[in-house]
Amino acid sequence: MRTTAGCLFMGKQKYTKPRLNVDEQIELLKQQGLIINDAQQAHHVLKVVGYYRFSGYLHPFKLPHQNNSRRSFKQNITFDYIWQLYQFDRELRLLVSDAIEKIEVAFRASIADVTSKEYGLFWYTESQFYRNISQHNALMRKIDDSLKKPEEVFVQHYLEKYNDPKYPPIWMMIESLSFGTCSKLFSNIQSISVRNNISDLFEQHTTVLESWMKVVVWIRNICAHHARLWNRWLVEAPIIPKNEPLHGYLLNQNRKFLVCAYILDKLLKPIAANNHWKKNLFNLFDEYSQFPGLTMGFNKEWKHDPFWE
Repeated sequence: MRTTAGCLFMGKQKYTKPRLNVDEQIELLKQQGLIINDAQQAHHVLKVVGYYRFSGYLHPFKLPHQNNSRRSFKQNITFDYIWQLYQFDRELRLLVSDAIEKIEVAFRASIADVTSKEYGLFWYTESQFYRNISQHNALMRKIDDSLKKPEEVFVQHYLEKYNDPKYPPIWMMIESLSFGTCSKLFSNIQSISVRNNISDLFEQHTTVLESWMKVVVWIRNICAHHARLWNRWLVEAPIIPKNEPLHGYLLNQNRKFLVCAYILDKLLKPIAANNHWKKNLFNLFDEYSQFPGLTMGFNKEWKHDPFWE
């Protein structure tokens, strides 16, 4: 069936692709035009990384399909070049994870500090403080499940020593929730003034922080699963504040890594003023200067991109 957009949707098919051992995988890549100068290195990489994970870095360097045949590689693309790209992406994830750690810890602390002062220690169990009751019910189900087999020692201690109230205070519970759940809890708080007080730590309005935290959670999950961050497009475009000097420029790149880097940098500055994250990111790009650029949202001459100013 062809849609109004012109895309053709075929009926589902049976998966019939055979398993290939590593030597067969290497042979397939050679047939597709990938230059492999060191077969032993290629064998080791595919053995320890896996063909499917590695193939995510191969696709951008292939030509379009022709006559339903397998896609061939562009000219002069080597296995070693792709392996260097994989190394760059790994180091990028480590650097991004370091920034997210600081942001996540500060975010949890701000939620606990502001809400316990405003509502009390056990407010999170009461639906009156939330915008969406069904989301609060889902939160409480998650909490109940987590308390059946608590992982944190301080939660175990609370449950062993106290039976009233049933649930630990917010500053304990917030450390036991996933980052994604913390983000949803924050967005679901009914009072905009309370959400703004939480957001003040990052010097952002709650509407902006809610949008940005969705991005940070998404990036964190990518890094936690060691998935590809390079050349990745955001599923949901984040809000760019209108008073941001690079507002128009960032809007044009609002689904690429450039905007992710911008968000992380903006969130880090108020909580870690002397951090060198942006400088370290620049140094990483400089070390692997053959990769960053248009595919990540930066302009062709990435060293002169407005982001670094």
